[in-house]
Amino acid sequence: MTSLPGAMLQPIYLLEARTFWTRWRGLKALPQTNGCVAAVWLRPCFAVHLWGMTQPLDICFLDDRDQPLRFCPSVSPGRVCWLMRARSVLEVPAGSLSRPEQFAPWAAAMQQLRRSGGGVWMNRP
Repeated sequence: MTSLPGAMLQPIYLLEARTFWTRWRGLKALPQTNGCVAAVWLRPCFAVHLWGMTQPLDICFLDDRDQPLRFCPSVSPGRVCWLMRARSVLEVPAGSLSRPEQFAPWAAAMQQLRRSGGGVWMNRP
């Protein structure tokens, strides 16, 4: 595990979803351990749907430099969100990425993921 900059209260797990299979499985396939926030980074992506989901999600649209373009907090199951200029999307449990101040740990996880591939565990400081 790697220490995070910033003030993330829980360890996080980030999975990059670039294939049909990883996108289809999405958050359902991620570890569901108590005390851990699991998220999916969809690349490339400019639109997401929450069909079949049972819980709301925080959605963050990112540009080609992985910088936030729009935060969509607590998107309800069954909804569709898009931003045509986005290049990727983070899907995280509601409350984990609802405002810009919460982005730093996810940015660190994305950088680590680009270096290592696969999924990345990040531990709180």
